[in-house]
Amino acid sequence: MENQCQHPLELQDTYIMEHGLVVIDHVTSMPVYGEPYVSPHLVIGLNQRGWVKLEYDMQPVEFHQHGISVIFPDHVVLAHETSEDYLATLIVMSKDFFEALNHRSTYRNHLEYLKKPDFMLTEKQYQDILSVIDVLRIVNNLDSPARIDMVMSTLDVFSQLVDEYRFANIGKVTKTKSHELLFSHFCDSISKHYHESREVRYYAELQHLSPKHFAMIIKDVTGISATQWIANYVIIQAKAMLRHHLGMSIQQVSDALGFPDQSTFSRYFKSHVQMSPSDYRAHV
Repeated sequence: MENQCQHPLELQDTYIMEHGLVVIDHVTSMPVYGEPYVSPHLVIGLNQRGWVKLEYDMQPVEFHQHGISVIFPDHVVLAHETSEDYLATLIVMSKDFFEALNHRSTYRNHLEYLKKPDFMLTEKQYQDILSVIDVLRIVNNLDSPARIDMVMSTLDVFSQLVDEYRFANIGKVTKTKSHELLFSHFCDSISKHYHESREVRYYAELQHLSPKHFAMIIKDVTGISATQWIANYVIIQAKAMLRHHLGMSIQQVSDALGFPDQSTFSRYFKSHVQMSPSDYRAHV
């Protein structure tokens, strides 16, 4: 049984995985408040009204009216507050769809969003973006063998238009440093391997670095230890399963997360959340 109070982004998860992309209108809230949240998808948000205060990879960010934001897959969002009049449209695409877009598109500046995930649009730019989203919504809903090609072509236009407006409004962001790219790769690696290993050494070896040097870089870039990043990600996934997949037993959640047994998972969860998995589920 699924939780009936899921956010529209989570309710559309199966559709996104099957179709690659969805446009979600009339979004008035964040998926969860006061707890870290990780989306497995790329999320482009167009704020039509109001504001939202959050942290992106533990850095404070505010998204305002007529702002556009890009949140990459597997990065950490911690929502604090939204205004009562908050209204947004989301373009959400699966990682596979996003990678396919990158392979065919000339758009290559997405790494700038790692440092600054949003920027403000002028009124004309905002209306232009809305118009392209209208086209994207139409072609994405077509029952046609040409749907994917048409969606990709529209996304090419959308991405390059957003890039033009970003450059016109704020210029180029300082070049992304190698250590910041390493952190992005670390986030990607956690999302792929968190159920296999929770050890820093494992992720350091994926980057061909010593655990000590790797841990130092992650702490230097983010202010948070690599160990804590891994634990945060595992706990986020555990909470999502406990909260939204009520048909899964604690043992099944433990298995899905790659723990050797339920008792080990319960001890790990309690050490980070200060309550057992069953108590957490009872309180959400």
